[in-house]
Amino acid sequence: MSQSIALRGIGKSFESFRALEGIDLSITEGEFVAIVGKSGCGKSTLLRIIAGLLEPSEGKAEVAGKPVTGPSDGIGIAFQTPVLLPWRTVEQNIRLQLEIRHLQRPDMEEELRRLIELTGLQGFEQRRPYELSGGMQQRVALCRALIHNPSLLLMDEPFGALDAMTREQLNLEIQRVWMQTGKTIVLVTHSIIEAVFLADRVVVMDARPGRITDIVDVEVARPRSFSNLSDPAFQKASNDIRMLMDAEGMTA
Repeated sequence: MSQSIALRGIGKSFESFRALEGIDLSITEGEFVAIVGKSGCGKSTLLRIIAGLLEPSEGKAEVAGKPVTGPSDGIGIAFQTPVLLPWRTVEQNIRLQLEIRHLQRPDMEEELRRLIELTGLQGFEQRRPYELSGGMQQRVALCRALIHNPSLLLMDEPFGALDAMTREQLNLEIQRVWMQTGKTIVLVTHSIIEAVFLADRVVVMDARPGRITDIVDVEVARPRSFSNLSDPAFQKASNDIRMLMDAEGMTA
């Protein structure tokens, strides 16, 4: 299953600082949407409003047709850093989600095994975070976000601190997860290439206060590989986003 998202007139202020203004956005069930924009444009704030971690100052946020009033069991979140507990093994870090939600059932153990296989963590189940590379730590965090089978996955620049090769590998992994599960995914990223590679549509935001400048459709066939970077449709979407951002060269 997947969930739809509807944002209507969303604004957010922090004391005298206006973070978001007049955000209207609809995301359909099973869609992969990326949000890009310069630092300070409110991308992460918007994601936290969808997650129910922040309350908007005005406007209405709905997920699956219901008002967002707080965190939901149907939502998984992957943050910028893995935030793994150093004394726990890979399995134990993933199981933490189940313990918090009181979901320690036999079928959840089967899901844990499936996710470990899906993300290439076989053989590392009993390792601790200090024994893992940054990319493998992010895979553990992704498994933890998915273990309770959320219908909506929110990702806040989860690959931003990784080297280029590891980032590309995880882009391929998340595409595979999305294609196999059909979940709705919203990804915040600074990378135009990453946004175009993964998303069906890319929401471009401007700052102070954060507003949606435009939404770019990505008409590149799936499954995608990095050989698609030379595809005219890939280049067109990237160039359209770059022009909207007025940030030539910000494609890392």
